[in-house]
Amino acid sequence: MPTNQPMSSRDRAIKHFQSLAPGPPNPGEGTEAYKDVDELAYALSRVPTFTPRPVRIIAIGAGFAGLSMARAVSTGNIQNASIKVYEKNADVGGTWYENRYPGCACDIPAPNYQFSWAPNPFWKSYYAKQEDILSYIRSVAEQHDLRRYIKTSHKITNASWIPEREVWQVTVTKTDGRDLVISSPGITEGETSSTFVEECDILINCTGFFNHWKWPNVKDRQLFGGRMLHSAAWPQDADKDIKGKTVALIGNGSSGVQILPAILNDAEKIYVHIRSPTWITTNFASKFAGPGGSNYDYSEEQKAAWAKDPETYLQYRRQIEQELNSRFGLYVNHSPEQKAAREYGIHEMANKLGERQDLLQALLPDFAVGCRRPTPGNGYLEALTSPKVQVIWGTVDAFTKSGIRTSSGHETNDVDTIICATGFDLSCAPRFPINGLNGTNLQDLWNDNPRSYLSVTAQDMPNYFGFLGPFSPLGHGSLVTSIEMVTKYIADFVNKLQTQNYSYCVPKAHIPAAYQKHALAWLNKTVWASNCSSTFKNGTAGGELNSLHPGSRINYFELLRTPRWEDFEWKSLCDSEDLTFAWLASGFTYREKNPADYPDTTWFINFDKHSKQIERRNVDEEVENVLNGTSRP
Repeated sequence: MPTNQPMSSRDRAIKHFQSLAPGPPNPGEGTEAYKDVDELAYALSRVPTFTPRPVRIIAIGAGFAGLSMARAVSTGNIQNASIKVYEKNADVGGTWYENRYPGCACDIPAPNYQFSWAPNPFWKSYYAKQEDILSYIRSVAEQHDLRRYIKTSHKITNASWIPEREVWQVTVTKTDGRDLVISSPGITEGETSSTFVEECDILINCTGFFNHWKWPNVKDRQLFGGRMLHSAAWPQDADKDIKGKTVALIGNGSSGVQILPAILNDAEKIYVHIRSPTWITTNFASKFAGPGGSNYDYSEEQKAAWAKDPETYLQYRRQIEQELNSRFGLYVNHSPEQKAAREYGIHEMANKLGERQDLLQALLPDFAVGCRRPTPGNGYLEALTSPKVQVIWGTVDAFTKSGIRTSSGHETNDVDTIICATGFDLSCAPRFPINGLNGTNLQDLWNDNPRSYLSVTAQDMPNYFGFLGPFSPLGHGSLVTSIEMVTKYIADFVNKLQTQNYSYCVPKAHIPAAYQKHALAWLNKTVWASNCSSTFKNGTAGGELNSLHPGSRINYFELLRTPRWEDFEWKSLCDSEDLTFAWLASGFTYREKNPADYPDTTWFINFDKHSKQIERRNVDEEVENVLNGTSRP
């Protein structure tokens, strides 16, 4: 084994397995046929089957996904592994650390927007605010001792697969410790000159997608003489630019809908710029919410009861989850659920707009409910009717020194502050180069044509996994649950790599493209394919639906439960095909050789619901009855 250069994954495996069985073998301990043929195969033959080789994992991002991966290593769900979680910002939290605009909240009920392994009975309200979700994430990191794996203020700027040694080399740049750091091609703000390279066997992208914000594509932004804010990069001192000021709010997506009622009382006057109609609905799982789908606070008595009785709290969460899962039919064209949602949406919007039915006619879209992610808007429609608010329809054409000019020629000239609630770049492409096999840079590949397999793995990217990539279940239910299920899926792959003598796995060349073709064909029958500009199509009306799973999230979870290993290329750590089964090792299982950890070797004997104990009967009598034709059934 070479000692004067960095070790390959094979070298590290040899070193590890030799360390488990040092010295000369006892008689019959090793497979002699391998002794002079392959050093790794012989080392394996001296250890139990399914002994995991050590792997090094790097996870990028310390939001929900990064914490989920850290916990999988911490609890041993991924055995014999080390993990480093690099976070570019100054603290954990991901999108809930970065998005802190007024009114920022989650449209999924709080009891279901949490890890199943870290239930929180102390949520303040049914729909949680941003600060409460961030507090929960921090509590998880601390109470589950996950901060020991996390390095904040460290930004990943490059990752490259080294085929000669079958490892990833990851370039890490320290930041200057600032609160928020942008990760985007060509942007180096906050980076220092301190850079180092780490190596890992497994690279996991946990960066998500609601963190690559963008200014609106509007000319003359630099001309505006007041303060311009973006909802996704909200400064801590923004209040002074809203209180008593004339504010222009651009956008009626999720953030714009939440911001308007939150600033209504503070602002002197608000211009609301709306480019296109949209459905303003109740939040998800509103069946368990307050009147009309409104939010409500949990009482201290209710929180205490759930803390004392976790089983009751679990059943409550399952009821909400059942409600969330039952609504997927809404997204299928011409379904009864879609028809009912449309009728309900019109009725609710009309009620909340009261005498301003002129706004209703302008707001009602001609596309199906759900084409854009439904926009829960508690208080939004009511705010539009306020005498403080003036709705301005049409496309924003340009910024001026004192306001905004629209494409129709309407111009405001008394604006102090502009708020751009204009969303994110949801192109799925990584924010830094990721170089895999065959000269493929995932950044370039997904800029041109974002496609993955089950949103987790990608073409030419060995031992690379990601969360919420192309074709993930973004449009339905809690993403935290999806993150948990993807974590288990990744753990299954890592375990197979560790215990079956593989250096890496990668989707077969045709798989991502074939999966994309199926996904787009299936998605064409959904409301998501309707003629609307949506985040699912990266802000366009005619874009492809590369961001959504072709089915329900329950369908997605079932697919993750049973990985199709046959859709992947598996590269052995032993070059010869004759050694394909060297991973069977000593012939004894890891369980047998580690009785302290696995005292039960009778796991295959069980008594399930279909089992039936044999009754005691008189055998002679039974034989006679059979001969006489009088046996009982």
